[in-house]
Amino acid sequence: MEDLTDAQRLDRFALKYAHDGCQVREVKRVPHDTLSGYAWSVRFTEGRAAG
Repeated sequence: MEDLTDAQRLDRFALKYAHDGCQVREVKRVPHDTLSGYAWSVRFTEGRAAG
């Protein structure tokens, strides 16, 4: 995931959340107390499909 561009990361997470009707707005790496030392912060908006 680290070697992807920002646009590629957005696409990857957009596919993950698409089934919930969400639109991913931002994906960024943030510090976290895990073995890797970071986590992914995903900002998205929820919406219902029209129709």
